Parts: sequence; structure tokens; C-alpha cells
Amino acid sequence: MATHISESGARQRRFVVASTLAGATIEWYDFFIFGVISALFLNKLFFPTFDSTTGTILGFMTFATAWLARPIGGMVAGHLGDRIGRKTTLLWSLVLMGAATVMIGLLPTYESAGPIGAILLVLLRIVQGLSAGAEYGGAVVTVVEHAEESKRGLYGSAPQVGAMLGLLLGNGTFFLITKMDQTALMSWGWRVPFLVSAIMLVVGILIRGRMAESPDFVKAKAEGTTERQPLVALIRHYPRQLVAVLLAQAAPNTFFWMCAVFMVSYAVKTLGISQTGMLGAVCAGAALEVCTLPLFGLMADRVGRRKVFIGGLVFLGLFAFPFFLILQTKELPWIMVGYAALLGIGHSATFASQASLFAEMFPTSVRYSGLSVAYQASGAIFAGPLPIVATLLIAAQGGALWLFVSYTVLIAVVSMLAIITGLPHYTLISPVGVEGKGRSRRAGISI
Repeated sequence: MATHISESGARQRRFVVASTLAGATIEWYDFFIFGVISALFLNKLFFPTFDSTTGTILGFMTFATAWLARPIGGMVAGHLGDRIGRKTTLLWSLVLMGAATVMIGLLPTYESAGPIGAILLVLLRIVQGLSAGAEYGGAVVTVVEHAEESKRGLYGSAPQVGAMLGLLLGNGTFFLITKMDQTALMSWGWRVPFLVSAIMLVVGILIRGRMAESPDFVKAKAEGTTERQPLVALIRHYPRQLVAVLLAQAAPNTFFWMCAVFMVSYAVKTLGISQTGMLGAVCAGAALEVCTLPLFGLMADRVGRRKVFIGGLVFLGLFAFPFFLILQTKELPWIMVGYAALLGIGHSATFASQASLFAEMFPTSVRYSGLSVAYQASGAIFAGPLPIVATLLIAAQGGALWLFVSYTVLIAVVSMLAIITGLPHYTLISPVGVEGKGRSRRAGISI
């Protein structure tokens, strides 16, 4: 009987990992393809009356609107996820993202509708932001709460792998369509990646709808330990955790979106590297990260979440200047190596370990809210404005990169200080309510 229950639980955990992976892939595919279009096409499609630099900044500002909406989505979804459950909240986040993405693919451009198309684009991007704000925290919390305590690092890497697969699919799709005739590409080809999302949405709903509710939430609900106002409780009792996660996440956000969005635009428009070449470099980095994320997740279980996270930050900070030097060579094979190292090693180490590390900093009653609010606020402050900040810093230096490179290193130092000086003072709370500093007494897991 016990064996049967154990096997049933193991099957359920595997299905949760698979469904979380699939849902995250679809959700982030939808979100990432907008980043690609903002870097390569948005100024020509919706802001053609402005000069190239202004049009690019306007395109990036449209990209940034989603980041401003993400903390709101995180707060709303966190409240619902901590009150009514993780499963329902995650399902609706997927529906919102898919619907908004398909509608972007149907929008009229400036040529046919003038500024109306740009206004609708911003509104739909806000919907995407609300959905993305709901997705990440829910996906991480769900998979971590289903996992055995000794495997949270490994299981927590599943939604991170989904995010990278979404990036890989999004860039891979645009990589293919950029081979089209330029007239066809600008006329209707750019719409294809958005419209394909309709098929993925149906598949995602079918998979996510079968996912079981988090056992930790079910237990908390049965015992009556859920919070009536999770956000209020979060701010009142866990402000230091919020600040620590917000600042710790700054560097992974900065380096990732620099690679995925800004550097693609910069390399194509300033260095003269081909669009397909840069998209191929992003795909190379994302493909390697898909492979290394589970390895770093496993390492986080073995040697400690914080050690792996800090190791990734050190790598990002040290590799920043070499990465930009590699980019200046304009040699595509070397650029692919640079992307593979930055994403596949540095970012992967932080991204894999942060899921379990951040989730374990909050109790079940406010975990969805805590992770979502802190993570999305960090994105709104550091990731969303990044392409604009980078454009302005480079312009201020007459086209040179070094001021912006120094900025990225500074952000890595800030994140490192946040997690080093903040985390040891926190009481880390396991889903079952056992408390202990630095190490879970119940499971003996290194934090």
C-alpha cells in the first residue's frame, strides 16, 4: 500500500514537472517573441515616422510597458494563488498570455491604421505583462511545493528550462522567417510567430488543466493557515526577504535581457552583423542553458542554493568585459561562444538555483505573493528599462560600450551583496513550517 502511494506520488510529481515545463515554455515563447520584434522590426512597423534611434527607443519603451505591468500581475496573481490556489491562477495566466499574443499578430500597422495600431500594441503588451507577472511565481512555487525537499533545486529548474525553451522557440521561429523576402517579411511574415501561439495555447490549456493542486497549499487550506490578505502579511512580516530577492534578481535580469534583446539590436544596427546570425547566437546560448539548468539545479541540491547562485553572479561579473570584447570582433563563431558561456554558465547557475532559493525564503501562506512581487518588481526596475538605459549610456559615450559594461558589472556586485549580506539573517521556512537558520532542520538541506 505504501509502495503504491509512493509510486502514485512520484508519477504525480513527474506530471507536475512536465506540465510546468510545457506551460512555462508556451508562456515565455509568447513573451519573448515580442522582445525580438522590438529589437528588429517594431520601429519600422509601428513608429516609421521617427528617425531610427527614436523609433528604436519607442519600440523598446513598448517592450518595457509589460515590465511595468508585471508587478501588478504578480500582486494580483499572488493574492489569488495564496488564497484560492496555484493551479487556477496559473491556468488563467496562460489563457491571458496566449490571447494577447494572438491578437498582436492580428494588429494593423502604422501603414494601415496610423497610431491606433501602436496604441493597441501597448495595451496588449500590458496584458502580456500582467500574465507574465502571474506565471513565474506560480510555476516556481507549484513545482517546488510538489518536490521532495532534497530535490527542490532540480525540480525548481523545470520552469527555468521552460523559459529557455520559450526563448529558443521564439528566436528560432524568427530565425526562420528572417530568411523570407524582405517585403513579405514586413507585410505578413512577422505575424506568423504570434499567430502560431493559438495552437500552443490550446495544447497548454489541455496540459495545465490536468495538473494537481500544490499539496502544501491543500494542507494549508485544510488547516486554515492561509492568509486572508497575503500581500499585507507579506509586507508586514517579510520586508527584508522582499528587498533581498528584488536586488538579488537584478543581475540575472540585466544580463539575460541584455543578451536576448538589446545586444541583438545593437549588433545588427551598429556593428552590421546579420539578423539571422545574432538570432542564431541567442539560440546557441539558450540551447546550452537548457542543458545546463538541470545540472545546476542538481548542484544546488548537493552543495547549496546560495553557493551556486553566488557562483553564477561571480561568473557574470567577471565575464562582462570579455563578452563585449568578443562582440566587437564581429566574428559570429566567437559571438556564439560568448553567448553560450554567458547564458549557459553564468546565467544558468543563477537561474537554476534561484527558484528553490527564493521560494524557501517565504512560508506557504505568502510564498506565491512574495516570490511574484519581489521578482516582478526587480524586472520592472532593472530588466524592462534595460534597452533604454543601454541605448542612452552608449549614446552618451559616443557609441562606445564601456560605460554600459561597467553598469552591468555594478549590477552584478549589487546582487551579490544582497544575497550575501541579507540571506544569513533570515529565518528560512519550509513548507511544513519547520524553521531554521541557514539549513532546514527537517531535511538537512544546505541553503
